[in-house]
Amino acid sequence: MKDPNAMTARDDDRVARVQEAVRALARTEGRPVGVRHVCEACATMVRAGGVGLYLIGDLGLGEPIYATDGVSERIMDVEITVGEGPAVHALDGLSPILAPELTGIPSMRRWPAFAPAAVEAGAPAVFAFPLVQDTISVGALEVYRAVEGKLSDDEISDALLFADVAVSLLADLLEAGPDHAEEFTCGIGARWEEIHRAIGVVSIQLESGLTEAFLRLRARAFATSRPLSEIAEDVLTQGMRFAP
Repeated sequence: MKDPNAMTARDDDRVARVQEAVRALARTEGRPVGVRHVCEACATMVRAGGVGLYLIGDLGLGEPIYATDGVSERIMDVEITVGEGPAVHALDGLSPILAPELTGIPSMRRWPAFAPAAVEAGAPAVFAFPLVQDTISVGALEVYRAVEGKLSDDEISDALLFADVAVSLLADLLEAGPDHAEEFTCGIGARWEEIHRAIGVVSIQLESGLTEAFLRLRARAFATSRPLSEIAEDVLTQGMRFAP
């Protein structure tokens, strides 16, 4: 029988190791801990190609707030565009969604639009971990690898702890208000601000609600195989129109 005290000590050590990995990155930059440090530290500890972080948005889907690299950003964009994938499912529940083999028939059947697009983007293995607050999923931390294969039990445990760190940090940042707005308005977050503005413009064109406008924007991105941010830019700067 396993010694519960020994198990607790190991768990405490793991928590401390994850927290220190995040703080160490922030210290090397001389900056307060931010979402970037959580994602970058997670990528290193779970040997990931990259990591992305979502929060539930006003329109019911996840919205990217940080991506460590272009592949992470691309698969996040695809998931939101087609409305399927590991992170989409993790946002709807409280359990990790693990897809170690997106080229396999089960994944292709489960996510017929997302799986081939993720593989093409360079992410044949994707793993999503819900950000849970008060028994509710408020976001997701998503990890990809450039080669197929499962995460080890230790790597899954670490990823879940990084998700917990992200929840606590995001709660603090949101409570702090405008003083920490840069955490959400740079990089991929800034591009999603443009998408929100484009949704408003399309809503006016269609004389519809924002949900319908977002659906049409996503449909245009899917039909043309272009990122949502590019479609949004065309709406805002090139006069792209949507007919009612």
